Amino acid sequence: MKYLSTFSFILFILLAPVTVLAQELVSVTAVGSHKYSFFKKNSARDAALKEAKLVALKKYVSSMPLAKQRMIGNLINDIEKNIDTYVTEAVIQQEKQDKSSSQYKIAISAKINPSAFDILLLNNSESGTQSVGDASDFGAMFIARVESSRKSFDVKRTEISEEQKSASIEEISSSDGERNLESVNEKGLSVKKSGGSNVSKRDDVEYEPSIEISEEVAYAVEEHLINSGFEPMGIDQLDGVPFLDEIVDQMRSSGRMPTRIQKAYQNAAVEAGWTFLGMGTIDIGVPQNDAARGTVRVPATVSFRVWMLDDGRARSVASVRPQVVYGQDRGNSSVAETNAYNEAVKFAMETVVAQLQQKGLR
Repeated sequence: MKYLSTFSFILFILLAPVTVLAQELVSVTAVGSHKYSFFKKNSARDAALKEAKLVALKKYVSSMPLAKQRMIGNLINDIEKNIDTYVTEAVIQQEKQDKSSSQYKIAISAKINPSAFDILLLNNSESGTQSVGDASDFGAMFIARVESSRKSFDVKRTEISEEQKSASIEEISSSDGERNLESVNEKGLSVKKSGGSNVSKRDDVEYEPSIEISEEVAYAVEEHLINSGFEPMGIDQLDGVPFLDEIVDQMRSSGRMPTRIQKAYQNAAVEAGWTFLGMGTIDIGVPQNDAARGTVRVPATVSFRVWMLDDGRARSVASVRPQVVYGQDRGNSSVAETNAYNEAVKFAMETVVAQLQQKGLR
């Protein structure tokens, strides 16, 4: 029997080769220097500025998922030759000639174009150079959970003390001719030792699955798959899979996707002839005030796994270990929450897509 899941991608989609949607430019600060043998200001300045751009570019690349860094590393020569495509703006903040070391130094504030990297990787991947209908069938779903309660425990301290006493006896004898007098004086000495230990308990956190956010996350996932050259498949096309609310009900007690449901989706995807199936969770925390930035930020913990369905088996080919990202906004916690799960999806999909591209899977 086929169940219609309210959490799904839109129905079967076949798309022509796509372009990557523009992303916001990222600001990066960097310092570059040029060591000269004979000082000519213009040439030394240009060389130091180019070096500063390269530093800014590498600084940005280092923040990417590891698989993406590796792929960019293989293309770094082409990137450096066309650096202005990736570093679209470089404003000089400070510059100086250091005569003692024969160096000209420049500090810049650079603008990096993330979309330029995505286009480069897409054009150099098998999934990005396919014709209509040639791309892999890729179905994916996330279950989003929101923090409903958190119970914190104070640190418990145990004090331990020990006291030891010892005594010495002093005897005094005297004689008055008629009788002997003996007296005993006792002197007490004490030694005290103290110590103890601290015992702390992990916060008791409860999460509530959210159908509404799960459905919104689906659109973001679909967008990333399309932009990466894959063809998203509708989860609702699979036979023998449960409703989303049934999954949610079974997750309430353990907070995790039951193994039998995961297996049901894998079997159904294999039966349907899909190439890839991805499943993951996003846990959204409560808003926090970020005094340093003057914003409200919301944490989101994302984990994701992709299976390649081949010969009736499901082999894990890409994964994202639990990773915390943040969404921020100036005062609006709802916007910060939306930004949080969008950032979570972005991180997860960039990671797994780069892993698939690196393996030549499409």
